[in-house]
Amino acid sequence: MIKAGITGGDSTAAGHLIRILINHPDVEIVWVEAPFEEGELIARHHRGLTGETYMSFCAKGNPEEVNVIFLCNSEDGDSERYMRHTPIPEGVKVIDLSPDFRSPEDEESPWVYAVPELNRKPLVRGAVRASIPGPLAHIMLLALLPLAKNLLLNAPIHVNMVTPSSPERPGEVSVVLEHEEIGEAQRALQVLQSSCSAPIHLTGIAGGWNRGLACTVYMDTPISEDDIKDMYDEYYEDHGFTFLSESFPDLGGVRGTNKCLLHVQKTGQKVVVSAVLDDSMKGSASVAVHVMNLLFGLQERVGLTLAATADD
Repeated sequence: MIKAGITGGDSTAAGHLIRILINHPDVEIVWVEAPFEEGELIARHHRGLTGETYMSFCAKGNPEEVNVIFLCNSEDGDSERYMRHTPIPEGVKVIDLSPDFRSPEDEESPWVYAVPELNRKPLVRGAVRASIPGPLAHIMLLALLPLAKNLLLNAPIHVNMVTPSSPERPGEVSVVLEHEEIGEAQRALQVLQSSCSAPIHLTGIAGGWNRGLACTVYMDTPISEDDIKDMYDEYYEDHGFTFLSESFPDLGGVRGTNKCLLHVQKTGQKVVVSAVLDDSMKGSASVAVHVMNLLFGLQERVGLTLAATADD
């Protein structure tokens, strides 16, 4: 049994993570750290857990009691401070859901950039530190990795993203060309295509829903639609959570799951890739569990056979 500890236990990411781990057949949650909520029942803070767990938050978890620590700290820099000030026993694995250790291009870093569809080999070959990608970077990568694998990212890349927001803000522009996860995605793509210097032009629009990312990626390419689809089928054929769809995907097919759905078509000289995923799950908590499965040599789908939920 894998014994798990969670920091930042009062965060939204931790809530989603706890919901998955309490039903994981190979995991026991030993402690959930939230200093300002010490003694409070976790189920009172995270809805949906009543009757599922009677654990309380603790002020400080003991790393010696666990095999894996999930860092769910919501403030930038908190994970880095935790690692600097907390002695971690040798062999204890750490999975960080914050941006603090995302370095997809740094082969010398002990932190593996934890996109399973990109870095599964290092994750299953003894890694002890894993950094979960940002959700915007993650969905862009899943839409583009097969093209990078085939050295086809040679023209400007345009990305239209629809992001979660409050219901009062649908249609509001949320990103215009500048976002820290653009650089993150570019550096990760260069792992597969070192010659890739194509700019990524990202625009984001608020969707008016509370969870789920939808994006459309397009760029010029001379390759035929059939050949491009074959590239995507081949790239993702042995990955258990990213699927090519014959029809345009919608959020109802992924919400509450670890899935990403892709649709590929050619329009004129442009390849157009549509992608959807749940930013709270595939973009955060469930991919962290996916990564844990790989780090511990489990079948990657264990604990993650989750059915899509109805629209929120």
